[in-house]
Amino acid sequence: MALENMKQILERTAGTNAFKLLLLTGQSSRPGLEPLWGLLLRPFVHNGEFPIRYKQGDRDLVACIRTADKNSDLHSVLEVIVRNTYPIDPAFAADLVIDAGANIGLFSLQAAAIYPSATIVMCEPLPRNIEQTKKHMSINHVSAELIPVCIGGQPSIIPFYCRGANASSFDPHEPYTSVLEIEVLRLSDIIGDRQAQRILIKMDIEGMEIESLQSYIPGEHRAVVIFCELHGHKVNRPLMEQLFAEHGWSFQLGDLSGGDAVFEARSPAAMALGVLSDSKVH
Repeated sequence: MALENMKQILERTAGTNAFKLLLLTGQSSRPGLEPLWGLLLRPFVHNGEFPIRYKQGDRDLVACIRTADKNSDLHSVLEVIVRNTYPIDPAFAADLVIDAGANIGLFSLQAAAIYPSATIVMCEPLPRNIEQTKKHMSINHVSAELIPVCIGGQPSIIPFYCRGANASSFDPHEPYTSVLEIEVLRLSDIIGDRQAQRILIKMDIEGMEIESLQSYIPGEHRAVVIFCELHGHKVNRPLMEQLFAEHGWSFQLGDLSGGDAVFEARSPAAMALGVLSDSKVH
């Protein structure tokens, strides 16, 4: 288990919840000790899940890691809750949050805790993730709109290749277990005629980010902050930099690892609000 993971888990959670996450992370990183991990984790399983309690701002929240999707859900918990990969700026005061590629809804829980009066809209195509997202919204008493679609560059219906809970995509080249016909909508379709002036968008849409943003950025003039996972950043970073530069947006790429990275972009109207915080994408 990486020392940095241990440190961050202990900083973000406490007591039994930290212990559970440490055990789950150890099980993921050292599968050769599976009998030991299974024995230690068994008392913490409730109805096929490991409930994790944590604080976000003034809110006490619960995230449930499914035993059937343990590694995928643990990855999401470590990404959103432990590492704070998407460092939301409280001073931005978004009135609309779009969670594109919501997975099991952890970013939406974070956004709802920081912006309690914001409208939350989640887009997630995978049925088992949709059910888990609904559960997370219910047990945490968060009101949100959940739309079973993907985000892309133009409205269409295309094949969606199902794999793990956080690895499904439109790419047919990797092994997959099933195929769904999924509706694709643009960001502008999701926002529609909502009377929002400050919009926070988080995108983790498995390679559709370039075409999605190419169709959205030119026509957007409101205050917008975007967090986005950029797949294949070595090839796609110049395309993103050019797109945002052409329209006067800021662009900041976070720490690079492997083929993917996370960036934060701000529209001219968002930048005009002033220096909002010194938080950085990770």
